[in-house]
Amino acid sequence: MNKVYKYRNQLDYEGYKPNRQYQFIDTDSENQWKKILKYNTDNHSVEYYIKNPIQYKLNNYGFRTPDDFNNYDEGNVFLGCSHTFGVGHHLENTWSYKLNQTIGGKFWNLGIGGSGVMTHFRLLLGFYKELKIKNIFHFAPKYPRYEFIENGVPQHYILNEFSKNWKDKFGNLVINSLLTNEQIEFNWLAYTNAIKSIANEVGCNYYLIEGDIGLFNTDESLLARDLVHHTTKEQDLIYKNFLKLYDENLYEKIKNVDNPIFDIKNYMKKTFEHKII
Repeated sequence: MNKVYKYRNQLDYEGYKPNRQYQFIDTDSENQWKKILKYNTDNHSVEYYIKNPIQYKLNNYGFRTPDDFNNYDEGNVFLGCSHTFGVGHHLENTWSYKLNQTIGGKFWNLGIGGSGVMTHFRLLLGFYKELKIKNIFHFAPKYPRYEFIENGVPQHYILNEFSKNWKDKFGNLVINSLLTNEQIEFNWLAYTNAIKSIANEVGCNYYLIEGDIGLFNTDESLLARDLVHHTTKEQDLIYKNFLKLYDENLYEKIKNVDNPIFDIKNYMKKTFEHKII
């Protein structure tokens, strides 16, 4: 157990340190932003982020939350990948932060970009005895994502498509096993059930949503700044789906609550007109 425990805060975010603030992170990189500025000059979401830059603030363990981890405040744990971390979004527009604000408690956000259920389990295993946990919320699409201990360090892999690089590293294991629907399903079931067992040990509720395996960006709301991740409306839908699982009465009260940025074109137009006046 101690050999795994020491990797609890291994985030795979090379170069990012705890207690720091960053303008760019993961796929929402500075290079990506420069390309977007060059080729998307008439995009209302791009205009929004020019006027409202994102700041990624990391806590005392390097996770994206304003709350430093401690062993005396009660809070809610959030597990997931970049959708939970909120890559490309202001923190207040992410499903995890919105849900935590609604139900109350410290915001124990363990979301990491590019990760899968194996990583989510490892992080929870490393922290669950040191955090006072009220609830665990887990957004876990069935991505072909795996984590292995390589040369003594956890490393997660996104195997979205077969390539020569994967074959050189793993041989036929990738195409014959890791990318098959059967192995993806088995891996997902094994680790979500392992997380459920930790929730049972803690005595807290475990809320799991499988999610989806696509990025749509087809609605009219504010896009993620990298133009890749879920829109703000899709983030809001995840938030409301979890809230419905948690408390249907609360859900009924807010299910029709809208946000001006869900119509980003009109929002930017009104903002411009207001400034002129």
